[in-house]
Amino acid sequence: MAEHSPSSSPVTFADAAPAPPGSQVTITERADLGLATLQARKGQEAALREAIRQYCGVMLPDRPAVASADTIAFAGLGPQHWLGMADGSSHRLATALKAAIGPLASIVDQSGGYVVFRVGGPAIRDVLAKGFPIDLHERAFPPGAAATTVAAHIGAIIWRNEDQDGCASFDIAVFRSLSRSFWHWFSEAAAEFGCEVRPS
Repeated sequence: MAEHSPSSSPVTFADAAPAPPGSQVTITERADLGLATLQARKGQEAALREAIRQYCGVMLPDRPAVASADTIAFAGLGPQHWLGMADGSSHRLATALKAAIGPLASIVDQSGGYVVFRVGGPAIRDVLAKGFPIDLHERAFPPGAAATTVAAHIGAIIWRNEDQDGCASFDIAVFRSLSRSFWHWFSEAAAEFGCEVRPS
C-alpha cells in the first residue's frame, strides 16, 4: 500500500469557517496513527489473544470495546475481528504485528484505508445524535465502549475515549474515500454550536 501523509489525505479543513468564540465542538484528524485489522485464523483465537498479551500487554476485547496499553489499542469489531491502532506508527503497525504473532491471524494494513477523527466538546453528543443511530449517552456508551455503525449513511467505527477537559471525547474511523463526505456532514451538524478544527 502506498505511503500517505497528512498533506496527501483527501480530508482538508481548508474550507472550515473560523471557529467562533466559545465554540462547543472540536475535531482533529489523527494523521499519524498506524492502523491494522486482525482476524483470528480458524482455531487460533486463544493463541492469538495470548500472543497479543505477550507482545504489548493488551487483552483483546471480546465485545465491542477498546482495550489499550501505552500507545497501542485494539477495538473489537466483531467475532474474532479487531482494529489495531498505534500512535506515531504510520504503516509500521501491521509489519510489527505480523512479526509478533506470525500465522495466528490475517493482518491487513489499514493506515491508508481509514481516516480517524477525534471529536469532543460540550455539545459533541448533540452533534453526533444528528447522524449516529446509536445511544451515546454516558450510561449506554461509557469510556472504552465501541460500535460499528453508520454516521449519516457513512459506515463508521466509533469508540469513546476518556473525557478531555471535562467533556466526552470520541474517535471515529471512516473509509478514507468517504472522509471528506463525513467532514462535510460533521461541519454542518456542528455549525450551530461552533466547531474548532484543531491541528493533528
